Amino acid sequence: MIQSKHGFNAVNRGIYIADNLSFLRSLNDECVDLVCIDPPFAKNETFGKKNDKAKDPLNPPLTDAERDTELRLLESWGIRNEREADDAGINWPETRYKDFWSWETDIHEDWLKDIEEFHKPVANLIEVTRDIHSDGTAAYLCYMAVRILEIHRVLKSTGSLYLHCDHTAGAYLRQLLDAVFGNGENGKAGFRNEIVWKRYGSHNDAAVKYGNVHDYILFYSKTEKYTWPGTEREPYDEEYLKSAYSNEDSKGRYATAPLHARGLSGGGYDYTWKGITDTWRFPSKRLDELERQGLIHWPKKGNVPRRKVYLDPGKGMPLRDLITDIGIAGRKEKTGYPTQKPIALAERLIAASTNPGDVVLDCFAGCAYTAIAAERLNRQWAACDINPRAWTVFKRQFNKPELALLTCHEMTTGQPVLGKAATVHGPAQLPERTSPVAETQIRDIKLPERKFKVPASIIPESEMLEELLKLSGYTAWCCGFANRRPDGTIIETARNFHLDHIAPKSKENTGTSNDVQNRAPMCPYHNIRKSNRRIGLAEYRQEIADAGEMMVNSVSDLINLDRALAEANRVYGHAYAKKYPIGV
Repeated sequence: MIQSKHGFNAVNRGIYIADNLSFLRSLNDECVDLVCIDPPFAKNETFGKKNDKAKDPLNPPLTDAERDTELRLLESWGIRNEREADDAGINWPETRYKDFWSWETDIHEDWLKDIEEFHKPVANLIEVTRDIHSDGTAAYLCYMAVRILEIHRVLKSTGSLYLHCDHTAGAYLRQLLDAVFGNGENGKAGFRNEIVWKRYGSHNDAAVKYGNVHDYILFYSKTEKYTWPGTEREPYDEEYLKSAYSNEDSKGRYATAPLHARGLSGGGYDYTWKGITDTWRFPSKRLDELERQGLIHWPKKGNVPRRKVYLDPGKGMPLRDLITDIGIAGRKEKTGYPTQKPIALAERLIAASTNPGDVVLDCFAGCAYTAIAAERLNRQWAACDINPRAWTVFKRQFNKPELALLTCHEMTTGQPVLGKAATVHGPAQLPERTSPVAETQIRDIKLPERKFKVPASIIPESEMLEELLKLSGYTAWCCGFANRRPDGTIIETARNFHLDHIAPKSKENTGTSNDVQNRAPMCPYHNIRKSNRRIGLAEYRQEIADAGEMMVNSVSDLINLDRALAEANRVYGHAYAKKYPIGV
């Protein structure tokens, strides 16, 4: 087993209640064997019961004792209300689980600055996602990106990642993981599999479209030399058994395998056996022995005999990228979270990619399913979740008679039972990192004060384009192109314009590269020509004029960029004041 020279510095069987980015930053380099996570899916929903009796997302509701215990635990960390929880970087436990994302509430400005400086492909992906999908999905991707970069850092060179997702943002997460881990081409590091997990047999959305009955699990490795014991199997599928093991005798069901060696690399043995002349896989004495043992299958007359291979019911099939034999979490596992995954699913993944004693990490651990699977399989593990409710769930799960794995204690000083105890750690009790922090890593372990990032998201791109076109009378700022009727009048529509940057993002250092103050309506032709060049709009407009491609007489007939910038600032200020009025 390859060990980090700094070692795994979190507490084994420790549950950390903290923002998982702070937790990941506190871990040493290359100290984890496997990360198995079920992060938010960016479904633009708030989960949880909506009645007055259960404001939290757990079902059934908490007992009075459980709620009192949560509040006492938080108080021991100096957290007595929702504001203090927010200051500590965690959720107040009564907060309903939300899965919608925005730049203003979920993204720190420093995240995107570091991504743009040190991880340009990731920054490009986030920007493209804003254009193709939405600001919300791009914000979610930025949130995930800083965490995926840290996950890559803490994984050992033999380590792997399993990330659970669905169709909502799965395609974007796949691109993100490719950018960080590699795409796995030519057997190199990165992408290994997209595993399909069939959750249901049917679904009620099938009335209006194909029923959505599966999720994805994205499997990536840090290097091409990743841990894969190769011993894990899945149960035989009955259809496979009917097809492959279609024969049966007094010893049981069996498949057949060739005895001839025709086309076999390395050749075989040429002789006549039982009146049949052929190139055989084995010497004649071996065929005689198989015959005595009753392991020769004789097909219809005229065909070469085959060897019997009996079914071993306990062996199972090699793992496939389609999981159909594990359903949703069973009644005994249920915590109340609607997105909970079954323990058996995590067990299959962990057993396939680790050995006993290896370190498993789950940094989106609210349902405890990864930790339970790791404990059952004799792996070390640590878990992190932003909501103190996770500790209540862990205690419920580990103390269930059906699971009966550990005793959970309220404080890290609790006395273990039988040498095993899960312990809880607050947001100020993170591991002490001993490995150095590289320049290319986000530098501060503690989260900075949240700032409103990318204020252009206050104005959706479609509205931004419309506002900027109004400033120029619905003409392109690059060449004067406009949608015109046969009589020459302008058709006021943004449909045939693109939105581009006035100053290239690589040169524009004010932190407003995507703000309305740095955007310009372009005609599609010139936008495509400009898109791959590090050139400002003012310089590019002169190139257009020199090439004789202007739709007006000269550059001076186009909108003045200084005046446009002043007007854009006014538009932005009005939108900001409308969204964030003073005193509200």
